[in-house]
Amino acid sequence: MRFNFFYGTKPKIAQRHAGDFSRKGYECNLVLQDKTGQPVAVSRNTELDVWKVEHNFSSVFFTTYTEAMAYCKGRFFDADGKAV
Repeated sequence: MRFNFFYGTKPKIAQRHAGDFSRKGYECNLVLQDKTGQPVAVSRNTELDVWKVEHNFSSVFFTTYTEAMAYCKGRFFDADGKAV
């Protein structure tokens, strides 16, 4: 069981944090959240034209941005909590 204590308001995910999810070889273009509020990063490889969706400890790879967003549709939510 995991306990989270927040003093003040609970932190929210925002698009301005997309750069925080960029890593070696990948540039984060979009930050979403799952139903529990955990972050989901949609990133593009800078050398190859490959898209990656990262959530929890999983990474799923796609050849186009459209395929990546089709995977995210119905699974994840934007920063305001609206379905993608």
